[in-house]
Amino acid sequence: MSINIAKSYTEIIDDRYAGTPGFVVGSGTSLSQISDMSPIFDHTVFSINSSILLMPWNEGDHNKRFWVSNDSLCMGWSYWDKLLNSKCHKIVRTSWLKHFDRLNNFYYFHTRSTSEGVVEHNDDGLAYCSSVPTSLDIAIKLGLNPIFLLGVDHNFPGLHKGTHFWHNDRIENWPTRKGVSATPPRNVQYKAFLYNNMAYDALSLFARSKDIRIINCNVRSSVDTFKKIRFEDYKKYL
Repeated sequence: MSINIAKSYTEIIDDRYAGTPGFVVGSGTSLSQISDMSPIFDHTVFSINSSILLMPWNEGDHNKRFWVSNDSLCMGWSYWDKLLNSKCHKIVRTSWLKHFDRLNNFYYFHTRSTSEGVVEHNDDGLAYCSSVPTSLDIAIKLGLNPIFLLGVDHNFPGLHKGTHFWHNDRIENWPTRKGVSATPPRNVQYKAFLYNNMAYDALSLFARSKDIRIINCNVRSSVDTFKKIRFEDYKKYL
């Protein structure tokens, strides 16, 4: 197996994506309310962490497909093998470098030198507070336009069991890590949502400077930075 720890995500930034639509797919519970996601796969798609479970990427062209993660704990989740077999660009944070002897053809990114709420336009680093801002940062740098957000909910709907789309499934179907389907406690997730919102504000300004539209396809999302629409209406904005 050939390993190249010097493969930066910047190697796949080029003009082929500029002006074309793209989707950043988180893992929020609203994803389970989408009856047919297949039309989005005609466009560039970013999958984040466990949303790889929804990606039909076992074959085909990898160039319009990206999987992004800040969290090396993904390696211990039951969806890891599906990721490894998926035809897509896999982009992870430099904190994963200690694991690169187990990774093949992964790209890495380093974090921006500024705080979560600041984006320097010429910085090759990426937003780092979680994988959704990271993916959105790459999408903007690729020039995707418009950029649609799916499953970026950042809330606990009602008496729901959790924040992930698979929490709507039967427990025996949940992905697991070391045999346990464990996600961070609510207070930890709420703190992450707070930092994410700071990053979204900064990334919104970054996108506007490039005349790029970002649209959240969940009217009930707690992320208020971007215009919200129903997923069923996204084609009106292409």
